[in-house]
Amino acid sequence: MNAHPLRWQAPQPLWSRFGDAAGAAATPEQARPAILRFASDDFMEQLLGTLARDPTRIDKLVARHETWRKPMVDPPDLVERAPMPQLVQASSRSAAARLPKPRLAPADADAPPLKLYQPAHQRHYLATASLVCGIQGLPEHALVRGGGEEVGMVLRRLMPVPGDASGTLHEFAYLKDLQGARWQRCNDNTDFVPGEDRLPAFALSFLDDGQHRRALWAGSVPVGRREEYLGCRVDTAPSPAYAAAQREQLSPSVPAPANSKLARTAQFQIDVSEPWKTMIRSAFKLAAAPASTPTIGDEAEPPGDRVTRAFNFNLQQQSASWLVLLDCADHLQSYLPDVWNAIDNNGAGYAALSSNRRALYDWLGTVVMSAPLIAALQPTAQYPVAASMRAALKAIRAPGVREKLEASTATFAATPDTRGLPDWPRFSFCLAGVEQSLAANGPYSALDSLGDDASIDPDPVAGNVPGQDVARKVDRFTALYARALEATTETDAPPVPFALQVKNALGNNLGANLGDGGWFVLRFVHGRRDCGPLHPPLLSAPTERFRLASFFDSDAPARPIRISLPADTSPAGLRKYQKNTAFVLSDMLCGQVQRAKGMGLVDLVLSVLPWPFHKDLPAGDGAPCQSGGINIGMICSLSIPIITICALILLIIIVILFDLIFRWLPYFVICFPVPGLKGKKESS
Repeated sequence: MNAHPLRWQAPQPLWSRFGDAAGAAATPEQARPAILRFASDDFMEQLLGTLARDPTRIDKLVARHETWRKPMVDPPDLVERAPMPQLVQASSRSAAARLPKPRLAPADADAPPLKLYQPAHQRHYLATASLVCGIQGLPEHALVRGGGEEVGMVLRRLMPVPGDASGTLHEFAYLKDLQGARWQRCNDNTDFVPGEDRLPAFALSFLDDGQHRRALWAGSVPVGRREEYLGCRVDTAPSPAYAAAQREQLSPSVPAPANSKLARTAQFQIDVSEPWKTMIRSAFKLAAAPASTPTIGDEAEPPGDRVTRAFNFNLQQQSASWLVLLDCADHLQSYLPDVWNAIDNNGAGYAALSSNRRALYDWLGTVVMSAPLIAALQPTAQYPVAASMRAALKAIRAPGVREKLEASTATFAATPDTRGLPDWPRFSFCLAGVEQSLAANGPYSALDSLGDDASIDPDPVAGNVPGQDVARKVDRFTALYARALEATTETDAPPVPFALQVKNALGNNLGANLGDGGWFVLRFVHGRRDCGPLHPPLLSAPTERFRLASFFDSDAPARPIRISLPADTSPAGLRKYQKNTAFVLSDMLCGQVQRAKGMGLVDLVLSVLPWPFHKDLPAGDGAPCQSGGINIGMICSLSIPIITICALILLIIIVILFDLIFRWLPYFVICFPVPGLKGKKESS
């Protein structure tokens, strides 16, 4: 074993160039790895060319704060574009070695913090350092082949520790194991945390000014993983000792999951509560339409037309209500089987239910449709109204109902009349609709009997959204369902949605500003696998601390992108392009596309005009494409140039429309004239 003490140093070409000449060797930068910045995708060629011709010029690559308004000055291109004789190369190298080496100016104390941008911004960063023996001359340490030596990097996040009034930032290590990804507090910043995510590093060989063979260790800074790093939880418990972690790894155990209701409650919100909220908002939006549209003189929409509009809208809402009821019944059957048994058997087993489950069962029996909504839905003997939501849940799980409903390819509508098809459940229960006067109505009025519950995060309120106050009351139903659940390991439930995981991780951000992107440092690691805890991994000093820029950072440089649209956009020119993009359409999608083809601009305009010009869009029956009585799909070949032009025109229209809200039009586009750029060639 090599008895020389090892040491991580700054890249060898930067030694003794920090600060003034007298104290350069004692400055902290002498032991700090350097982050090199590159503004082109051939950054490896740039670094190799610099090391081959003049390694001391990597000082021009050291990352400094920059923005797209004030970028760093790019260094000279040292890539050997044309082969040079070896004698000329050696002579040029010797001449460069004799030149005086400029000092590295320290970063301006008033400069903004270092921010690293993503490869999408045409920026690449390499952390670099030298691994040397801690003896006179700092000779290079050569890794012993087969000796179990490993070199890598670790990313550390700087965060305050709760209870520390000083606000000192401590290092947290990034771990990914059976407990999930997390930031674990480091017991000692200079110690390697067992299980810490190790980033790859590689060695680049070069000759120093004394013609000694050296190795520059480098590794890519993972700026592109920013969202992964900021979206995981934080564990403030100190990390275990290295020896204890090695002993634990000999007999790894799966950590026992904590008991929770979170996954089941979140899935209930996704499948039941949020669709119900959307239906309520749709009903209130339709109800508000007559009051918000202008009238022509004393004319008003005939009552018969309103009744028809209400009827058609309620049929759409009924179709959605069946699916929501089906999902609600599935949740009860899967996670509250005793409640579902009582529903399915008309109250059998009710006495054995817990108080919270009784409350849920009882409340479902109070959710009923009002007489005005029943009249607007115009139920028939074929579709009798369910007595309550509890009865509707039982009916939706009747044998054969699910299979027919989910296999249907039609739309539940009166024009054309598809209500006679065997696809639909034989009952009515609309969770939200409108009366014949177009006033919003629905069984959601029963939510008023439930109190608010702080355990469910309310929907944010922004602006005047019709029905938003009523829709938010659905969270009371979610809370009632959650109280009926028992906290378990939830192994039988879907995983917590990713968006909720990110939300909880951001909420556990130790009080830091959620929008600041966090502070990070990198450390190089050298380890000997076969030495055990007697020789734990050796960590370098931290790099300069930095932030990771988001994809839409306002300071980020913009990668140049050129898109050449078709020049000749006349019918004669566009017909020449090959239609070589195939879209595969199922029989259902084919029918929906064919129905959309029958609509024109006039239909779209009339659908948004007030009475007497208003005309509903033709809904159709949603039937699939058929040929000779056989359902068929289609494979359509489209012209990408025409699609691209349409996308550009639609983009401009949408930007102009949404300018009413965002006021962004002055910052959207700037165009420069190009003389002579013609769509058609001039005839000779």
